[in-house]
Amino acid sequence: MSDPREIPPPSADDFVGRERDVTELCRILGGTRMVSLTGTGGMGKTRLALRVADRVRSRFADGVRFVDLSEAASPDQVVRAVARSLRVLENSEKAPIDAIVTALRPLRVLLLLDTCERAVGPLAGLCRTLLTACPAVQILATSRQPLRIAGETIWRVPPLSLPPPVARDHGPPPLPVPPDTALRYEAVRLFAARARAARPGFAVTADNAGDIMDICRILDGVPLAIELAAARTRVLSVQQVLHRLDDRFRLLVTSGRELPPRQRTLRAVLEWSHDLLPHPEQVLLRRLTVFGTWNLSQAEAVCGYGGIDPGDVLHLLSALLDHSLIVRDAEVDGAAHYRLPDTVRAYAAERLVAAGEEDTTWDRCLAESIVWHEGMADAVARPLPWSERLRYMAHLDHHRENTARLLVWALERGRTEEGLRLCVALRPYWFVRGLYTEGAHYLRRLLDPPHPEAAAPVRARALAVHAELCLDTEGAHTATALARQALALARSCGDPQAEVIAHGALAAAALRTGDDAACERHALRTLAGADGVLDHFTEIAVLSTLGRLERRRGAPAAAEARLRAAVASAERLGDRWLVARGLNGLGVLSTQVGDLDAAEGQLSEALRVFSEIGVAPETARCTASMGYLDLARGDISGARRRLSGCLRISVASGRRTAVARALEALAELALAEELPERAASLVGVAAQIYTGLGQPSPHADELLAAARRELSPDAAEKAWSAWRTLPLEQAVERALAFSTPRRALPALLTPREREIAALVGAGLSNRQIADRLIISQATAARHIANIFRKLLITSRTQLAEWAERHGMVH
Repeated sequence: MSDPREIPPPSADDFVGRERDVTELCRILGGTRMVSLTGTGGMGKTRLALRVADRVRSRFADGVRFVDLSEAASPDQVVRAVARSLRVLENSEKAPIDAIVTALRPLRVLLLLDTCERAVGPLAGLCRTLLTACPAVQILATSRQPLRIAGETIWRVPPLSLPPPVARDHGPPPLPVPPDTALRYEAVRLFAARARAARPGFAVTADNAGDIMDICRILDGVPLAIELAAARTRVLSVQQVLHRLDDRFRLLVTSGRELPPRQRTLRAVLEWSHDLLPHPEQVLLRRLTVFGTWNLSQAEAVCGYGGIDPGDVLHLLSALLDHSLIVRDAEVDGAAHYRLPDTVRAYAAERLVAAGEEDTTWDRCLAESIVWHEGMADAVARPLPWSERLRYMAHLDHHRENTARLLVWALERGRTEEGLRLCVALRPYWFVRGLYTEGAHYLRRLLDPPHPEAAAPVRARALAVHAELCLDTEGAHTATALARQALALARSCGDPQAEVIAHGALAAAALRTGDDAACERHALRTLAGADGVLDHFTEIAVLSTLGRLERRRGAPAAAEARLRAAVASAERLGDRWLVARGLNGLGVLSTQVGDLDAAEGQLSEALRVFSEIGVAPETARCTASMGYLDLARGDISGARRRLSGCLRISVASGRRTAVARALEALAELALAEELPERAASLVGVAAQIYTGLGQPSPHADELLAAARRELSPDAAEKAWSAWRTLPLEQAVERALAFSTPRRALPALLTPREREIAALVGAGLSNRQIADRLIISQATAARHIANIFRKLLITSRTQLAEWAERHGMVH
C-alpha cells in the first residue's frame, strides 16, 4: 500500500470465526460515527477491529488510519500518539490537537484507536473534539472499558462460540464427539487452525474432539488463551494440554515476537487489566472469586468488609463490568447475576490468597449461604404458593455451582458442621431434582470419619438425610444402617426432627426388604412425630410408603385412602411436586384395579407437573406408570416408547433401583409380546442389581416364573443368565433394542374384547352382539374399534380370521 499511514489488510487465513460479529459491526458503522469494541484482554478486539476496518475500507475515500495507544496514559501522550500516527507534527507549528483537527477536518476517514484503556479520560475528550470538528471522520476504538461519550455505540466483544457444557453428574461417560460437530464452534475452529500451524498434520478427531471442547470451555472462548493452548500441541498431546490447564499461567506462554509483551503470557494479559484498576476495584475483584455466580445483595454481604463498604459495591461492580472483568449472567428471581470468566477467576483467586483474605472471604460466603438455605428450607416446610416454590427452585438451580464450591471448601477446611447444615437445608431440593448421588457424595465425606466439632443434632439430621438419599443408590441395607445410627444419636441428643426423618427412612427401607411389619411400625411413628416438628415433607412421603404397602397387601381401598391423604396434605402445603407424586401412586393403583380412564387423568396431570419443572427421576417413574397403562390398554407401541424412555432416564440418574424397576417393566412388556426369553434376560439383570443393593426382588421372581411357564427349564436358565455377565451399559443397549416385529396378540385384549372378537368370528352383527351381551350397539361398535386398533386390522373379515386362527371360534 502506498500510504504508510494506512493499516495493512488482515490476512484471511489468520482470522477465524466472528463472521456474524463482523457483519453486524459493518452494519452499525453505517449508522453511527463512533463504535467502541470492549472486552477483557485477549478477547480479540484488535483483530476484530482490523477485520471490520478492512471490510468497510471502500466506504472511506481517505482510507483507514490505525493508532496504537498501548503506551499512552496521559493527555499529552494520547495527543502525541495520534499525531505521530497521522504524521501531522512534521513541519507544523500548531499545537498537536489543532494539527490533528486541521489534518482530519477535510478527510473522509475511519480512525481506528487501539488499546484505549490506559487513558480513557483523555481519549474521551479527544474523540468528542474530533467528532464535533471533523464531520466526515468516524472512529472505531478498542478498549477494555468504554469511553462513555455521547454518541458512542458500545459493542462488547463476546467470546468465540463454545459447545454447550456437558452434564457429568455421576452419569455414564460422554460419548465420543464427531469432529464435524465440534468444528461447528468458533473456539474449536480457532484451536484447530493454531494447532495446525504449530504441528502440521494436526487434525480434530473423534478421539480428541471432546478434550478440545473442554479446553475451549475452560478458557471461556477467549481467543488469545485458546491460541496459546493450541501452540502447546507442538510438544504435548491435546489431553496433556487439558490436564495441565490447572497451571494455565505457566502453560500458556509464547516466546514469539508477533505479540506485544503484554500479550505474550496469559498472566501478562491479566496483570495488564488488573493494574489498570483502582485499589477498591482490585479488592472487590479478588473477593468475588468465592462465587460461581452472584447478585448484588450477595456481593454486598460477602465482600463488603475490610475497606469495602457494602454501599460502594454497586458502583464497584459497574466499574468491573466496564473493564470486562466480570460479565452479566442470567437474571434470576428479578435480580441481575454476574460471573467471572474462569481465567480471570483463577488469576484473581491468586490475588485473594496473596492478600491473606482467602479464609475470611470464603467463611463469610459459607455463612451467608447457610443463612439463605436454612431460610429457604424453613419457608418450603410451611404452606407456600407454588409460584414461590418455583422461585426458590430457580435460585437453587442457578446457584448449584456455588453450593458445590462451598461444600468442597467446607470439606477441605474442616468446616464440618457448616457443611452438614448446608446439606440438611438442601434436602428438599436434592429430592425434587433427584440429586441423590450428589447429595450422598457430600454427606458421606462430611460424616466419615465423625468430627467432634459437629453438634450432635446436626449430625443426627445429616445421617437421616444420608439414609434417605442412599436408598435408591446404595440399597436398603446401607440406608437402614445409616437410619439406625441417626435414630440412636437423635434419641441421645433429644432431636425430634432427626427422629422423624430416620423413622421415615427406616419405613421406606423396610418396604424394599419386604418387612411389612417394620415398615408399618416406623411409618406410624413418623406420622405421630411429623406434626410436632413441622415436617410435612416426611409426613407426605410416609403416607405414600403406606399406600404402597397397602397395595402390596392387596388392600386397594386402604391404599387409595393413604394416597389421597398424601395428596390432600401436599395441596394444603401448596407443593405441586408432592401432589404429582401422590397422583402417580393413585394412577398406578387405578391401572391395577382396571379404572383406566381415572389412571389416564391422574398420570397425565402428574407427568405435566414433572415435565414443567424438569425433574428426571419422577418423570421416569411416571413415564413407567404410563407405560403400564399402555400395556393394560394393549398399546404395545406406546408401552415400548414410554418404558424405554424410563430406562434411559433412570440410567442417566445413576439410581440403580430405578434402573432395576425399568428393566422389570420392559420384562412385563416382553411377556405381553410373547417373548419369554427376552423377559427372562431382562429380569436376570434386574435381579442382579437388586442383589447388589442387598434387596429382595419379588417382582422379578414373579416375572421369571411367568417366563419359565413358557420355556423349557434349559431355555429359561440360559435366558436368565444370558445378559447377567454383560456390563450394565451393554445390557441396557440390548434392553432398548426392539428388533422383533410387533405382532397382534390375544393377550392384548380385555376379557370383554376377547368375547366380542369370538362373536364376530362366529358371524354375529353388531346388533346381535349387543343383544347377546345386553349392551348398546354403540358400545359394541366402540369395542370392535378398540380391537381393530390393538390388532392392527381394518375389517370384520380380518377379525373373524384372526379369531379363528387363535381358536376362539367354537
